[in-house]
Amino acid sequence: MTQLANGAWNWAGTIHTIMLREVRCRFAGDPLGYAWAFLVPLLWVGTLIFFFTLLGRAPAIPVDTPAFIATGVVPYVLFRYTITSMSRVASTHRHLVHFGGVRSSDLLFAAALLELQNAIIIFALIWVLISVTFGPTAINNPLVFIHGLLLAATFGAAAGRFFAILGMVSETAKRMVPVVLRPMFWISGIFFTAPELPSTLRPYLQWNPLLHAIEITRSGVFLDYTSDFANMAVPLGYSAVLLMASYILQTAFRRSRNGMELT
Repeated sequence: MTQLANGAWNWAGTIHTIMLREVRCRFAGDPLGYAWAFLVPLLWVGTLIFFFTLLGRAPAIPVDTPAFIATGVVPYVLFRYTITSMSRVASTHRHLVHFGGVRSSDLLFAAALLELQNAIIIFALIWVLISVTFGPTAINNPLVFIHGLLLAATFGAAAGRFFAILGMVSETAKRMVPVVLRPMFWISGIFFTAPELPSTLRPYLQWNPLLHAIEITRSGVFLDYTSDFANMAVPLGYSAVLLMASYILQTAFRRSRNGMELT
């Protein structure tokens, strides 16, 4: 048991060191530094609130517009940033796998954990600003809210692992990732709820994992909203398939490199 505890402690220390290294390297030389990881999502929320107000659009459910936008933006940012961060870490810190005790899987896990931590901080900052500006806003069911965020994080981590390893194998595939992900901003429920979808689109968008995660997140935040559309099996199923595919790809690549770790 002592040996197991020491191993877990050493592994946690490795993950923590990788996270600190990523924090220091990501915005090195910029005066604002890592604050950009939080400022950009805040600017997104502010910009969307401005356009909602400019266009006279209101949420289809009886909630404040800032809270509605925040519950869509934060899961999306968590998903998108996790994929971007895992791909970047796999490339920029790949030399660390040559040191004892560090594996490519450690790099990817540390990146995903860092983005989950950032998303929680971002949501807390946004919620404090909303509460100060528009009055206190309670989270109806914190456990359901956390469940929704974790689904977005899990799907982002699975997709991030797959795309990171695919990017190591093919530079062309790495460049295609932003193109593949761009439509997700428009079809994942940031601007709308599932009941608003036209009946012709619902059969197709019900396969969007991020839409289910955002619907669950909103169900946990808002008292007057319960999504009959959301199904956690969709993001979990996609995550399982992507994880399996990433391990198969990693194993095939390792064999082609005579057992070497992905670098």
